[in-house]
Amino acid sequence: MPAKNPSVLNLVVDQRFLQSPDGSVWSHTPPTYDFLQLALTVFDKVRVIGRTAPVSAAPPNVRLVNGPGVELIAIPSYVGPFQYLRRHSSISEVLSGITQLDGAFLLRIPSQTGFLLASRLERIGRPYAVEILTDPHDFFAPGVSPHGLAYLFRPYFCRRSRELCSRARVTNYVTGSSTREANPPSSAIWSGSISDVDLPSEAFLPLRSRPAGSRLEIISVGFLDLLYKGQDLLIRSLAKCRQQGLDFNLTFAGDGESRTRLLELAAATGIGDRVHITGALGGAEQVRSWLARSDLFVLPSRAEGIPRALLEAMAAGLPAICSNVGAMPDLLPPRWIVPANSADLLSLKLMEFASAPELWPEMSARNQAAARGFERSVLQPQRKQFYEAVRDNVSVHPFEQELPNAA
Repeated sequence: MPAKNPSVLNLVVDQRFLQSPDGSVWSHTPPTYDFLQLALTVFDKVRVIGRTAPVSAAPPNVRLVNGPGVELIAIPSYVGPFQYLRRHSSISEVLSGITQLDGAFLLRIPSQTGFLLASRLERIGRPYAVEILTDPHDFFAPGVSPHGLAYLFRPYFCRRSRELCSRARVTNYVTGSSTREANPPSSAIWSGSISDVDLPSEAFLPLRSRPAGSRLEIISVGFLDLLYKGQDLLIRSLAKCRQQGLDFNLTFAGDGESRTRLLELAAATGIGDRVHITGALGGAEQVRSWLARSDLFVLPSRAEGIPRALLEAMAAGLPAICSNVGAMPDLLPPRWIVPANSADLLSLKLMEFASAPELWPEMSARNQAAARGFERSVLQPQRKQFYEAVRDNVSVHPFEQELPNAA
């Protein structure tokens, strides 16, 4: 009997990786090696394909990407359209070679790398799967996108996301229902809405009472490099609340390049004594310790997918107020959802919450119950089905199809 062809997942992502001299590859966010363990129960091998920059040593608080069964294929690193144009030739050469790989292609979008590779795969008749992580219309809005000029390309990112979702054989929507409606899976053999965030049992903390009349402890969790999570909006909103007599502390759990900017904004708006930034945290256990001492979680994002921070806060039994982007309106009752980019409406909602302590126990219990749907024991079987759909409907094996040369 001939040997079974090995199954391979080619995972194409938009983020930038760091590679140290010993060949180890590092990232602050998934896909990391621990994240890919479930994929390795379906595939024999995972190739992670993404922009990669060399570093002399691994920076603090990063996680390993490669390891047994997982390797990296590096795309020349670039930031923004001008660097991309300067390195277009070398990037194009690498992408053309990637199209000749065996296995199944899964493109996590919106992603310029994914968009470019999809065009090459389509030219040679290769199928692919997509997983859409956030709504490009929100993420590439003015003042939100990670590069200052990226909003100029918002129509392109929106159009290409729609095209890829409509052409993919397998489509998964990590973000909310509105993104699926805007990017329908017209040609999909399989489609689903399965989160890439799963919560361990220890994320579910005992519910506790929050006495009325004490200082309100508010927390927001996330990197402070980019302010698309609305940290500046939260400061402005709470400055308005303080003028109305609200007694609070605000903790930002995390760190990043905008740390000084946020502290200066807090001082300028008169609440510098009420705003605290923890600095980089060492892992989920430290995040949970901050959640456990808080009364309210707030995430007024300008763009979002399905935020792990919100799900972890819900599992910890925290009431939450969030903006109407990504999956957050699917996770919380409409009463506790506010329009994005409105400090005034957010401040009104914060005051409404503070004035209704009788609702807090109900909000805590409701949020924790909703988070149970993302418990690891529940979610991992669903995500495994997604990987199996990718393997069964997208894979090309080297001895089953002779691949033409890329154009």
